Amino acid sequence: MIKANHKIKAFTLTEIMVVLVISAIVTGLAFTVLGVVQGNMRSIGENYEYTTQMQSLETALTIDFNTYTTATWDTREHILKVSSPIGERKYQFFVDSIVTNIQTFPLKIKDKVLYFEGKEVNSGDIDAVKLTFYNTRELHRIFVFKHNDPTIHF
Repeated sequence: MIKANHKIKAFTLTEIMVVLVISAIVTGLAFTVLGVVQGNMRSIGENYEYTTQMQSLETALTIDFNTYTTATWDTREHILKVSSPIGERKYQFFVDSIVTNIQTFPLKIKDKVLYFEGKEVNSGDIDAVKLTFYNTRELHRIFVFKHNDPTIHF
């Protein structure tokens, strides 16, 4: 009888341990990168939502400034009221939002400048408003104006 001397081909314990350590490092890096990517996606989503709210406010103000004939600012109540003989709309400014009778805009106002005929005013009739917001760059601001009716001078 011939006895064959075969050797079974297999990995050594050291080789398997090295592969497991490398796999654990790669998996750890993958989960770390996944966490960073998820955080960035959340941040992008929040910025998109904030920008969308700013654009919605700008659109609403532009429509209302050009639909209604007068716009007034009440400093005591922090209310911007646009009105005409057929109706009115109020924008109430709070620390963390702007509320109308239709919608709430969750925006934090940093600065609000009101104008009437090109001059800054603090209350009363206005024909333009410039709003700047927190959490944005200086470029992201709203400036809405309306053309005055010539009869305001009579």
